[in-house]
Amino acid sequence: MDIPEQLRKKVDCVVSRSLSSEFGARGLLLSHAAYASAIADVVRSGERLLRRVVEICYADGREGVREVEFDDDQAATRIGLGLAFGSVTASLFSSPRQTDRGQAAAIEVSCAAFNLAAGLIDGLCDGTPVLGLELLRILQAVDLAGAARDRWPAGRLRSALPAPFSANPTVAFTARIIETFLDTLHAGHPGDEGAPVRDRVGALLEEALEAERRTVQHSPEVVTRNQLIEYSRQTSVLPFQIIEHLAMGAPAVASPTAGTLLGEAMWRIDDLVDLAQDVGDGALNAVLAATTSEPWSAGACDGVATLESVITSDVISLTAVEAAERLEAGLAAVSDRKGDNRAYQLFLSFVHRYAGLAPQG
Repeated sequence: MDIPEQLRKKVDCVVSRSLSSEFGARGLLLSHAAYASAIADVVRSGERLLRRVVEICYADGREGVREVEFDDDQAATRIGLGLAFGSVTASLFSSPRQTDRGQAAAIEVSCAAFNLAAGLIDGLCDGTPVLGLELLRILQAVDLAGAARDRWPAGRLRSALPAPFSANPTVAFTARIIETFLDTLHAGHPGDEGAPVRDRVGALLEEALEAERRTVQHSPEVVTRNQLIEYSRQTSVLPFQIIEHLAMGAPAVASPTAGTLLGEAMWRIDDLVDLAQDVGDGALNAVLAATTSEPWSAGACDGVATLESVITSDVISLTAVEAAERLEAGLAAVSDRKGDNRAYQLFLSFVHRYAGLAPQG
């Protein structure tokens, strides 16, 4: 569905203004200097993590051959930032404990690789639903959740991909990233001692795959508006909960967890930022779904009329309030455990960048 460019800009302006206002009122906007410094740090972290992940992903290649060709430098930077966001999020949740250097490094890479894998799967589901749904089916068929508990043989997922499917470079790279996540998950939480964490992560992975499938697949099953909204929420919240368990090394965390709060904040921010895009693509958007009490389908609505209605209502401003409240609460829960606030600033820099928010002042 074509959305006029002028209307897209109008929606983006209202969203940006609402988020900036609520974040500013709660001290969640970085200064120009703090933002620039944080972004420089996460770019460097992304480059470092990308080199490490490529080494692990292609350890089966010829000795010394560790080069991966991306579409362009921007694509490589986006991949690196996806890894860095997983690492930064993990550093928010991590608490001092007796973990040797090798395990600590493996935990960082597992969180980074998991976040990248989740983003790649989501990108496939949004951009090419047929490919995304097929990958989700394969992941469920090979028991990804079980692989978190008991280590897979090397190359298990790649060998399960049908030949035409595996020829897609994004699918092939995603499979290697998922295998890297599983390898480093077991290295960071090994043996019987790490089994409770791996069990919990496996259970959450199972829920996350099913939630992603439900939000993409037009199932004949009767799904209410509230069920759709909950599936949408789970696709954002469950990844944060998984990283939280990995970073804390704990199979159980007191509720509501910081991961839940941050996931709910990012869920709302994501759907606000993608309002016009989701209407144009006919994709599930919880902000739009919340505007009606009827079973909701983006593909069946008049996109222009829907967006005009949303702009004139208070749904954007109310959603921005909810996002800011949960972001503030989630960051307060984790920053209380830390003597410095660098991870806090790095996390906020990602939020600024993703939501397109200008720094303070």
